[in-house]
Amino acid sequence: MKIVVFGTGFVGSALVREITSRGHEVTAVARHSPTAAGNVLDPAFVAEVSSGADVIVSALPASDENVTALLGAAVASGARLGVVGGSSVLPMVEGGPRLADTPGFPAWLLPRTEAHARVLEILGSAPTGVDWFSLVPAANFGPHQPGTRTGAYRTSTTALVTDDQGRSVLGVEDYAIAFADEIDKPATHRTWLAVGY
Repeated sequence: MKIVVFGTGFVGSALVREITSRGHEVTAVARHSPTAAGNVLDPAFVAEVSSGADVIVSALPASDENVTALLGAAVASGARLGVVGGSSVLPMVEGGPRLADTPGFPAWLLPRTEAHARVLEILGSAPTGVDWFSLVPAANFGPHQPGTRTGAYRTSTTALVTDDQGRSVLGVEDYAIAFADEIDKPATHRTWLAVGY
C-alpha cells in the first residue's frame, strides 16, 4: 500500500518506522523532511503528495485546520484517513466522565482536549464515503513514557484501556504496532478505538 504520514515527531516517526518495516511504500511529510517537505495548509502540496495514496495518516497536532486539510485530501484521493487521537476526550471507564473532566486534570491541557474533541466532531461530519479512524493512546503516553516494545496491546470501543490497578499506559512502539495493524486489517470505521496495555 501507499501510505502518507503527515508529522514526524515522537509518534509520527514511530509510525513511519513500523509501517515501513511491513513493506509498505511510505512517504513521511514534515516541514523539514528530506523526502517530502511541505505544509499541510498548502492545498496544492497536500494534493500532490497524497495523490494515489491508499491511507493518509495524521500524526500532527490536533487542530481544525490540520484535520480539515487531510480530510479534504482523503476525499479527493479516495484514501482512508487515520488520525492519532488524544486520550483526554475519552472516559477512563465506560459511562464515566471524560478524562479531562476528572478531578486533578491539568488545566493547561484543556485547550488540547478541546482541539481533539473538535477533530472528532469534524471527522464525524465527514462525507459518508470517507473511511476514517482515530486511534487513541492510553492516558500515560508520550516522550516521558516511551516504553519498551512488547508487541502486545488491548483495545476498547467504550473507554480508555486500563490495567487491573486502573492505570492507562502505552509505549509508543506498541502504539505504532496497533496503528499499523489497523491499516493492514481495517476493523475500525468512522469512529475511535482506544489502545493500551
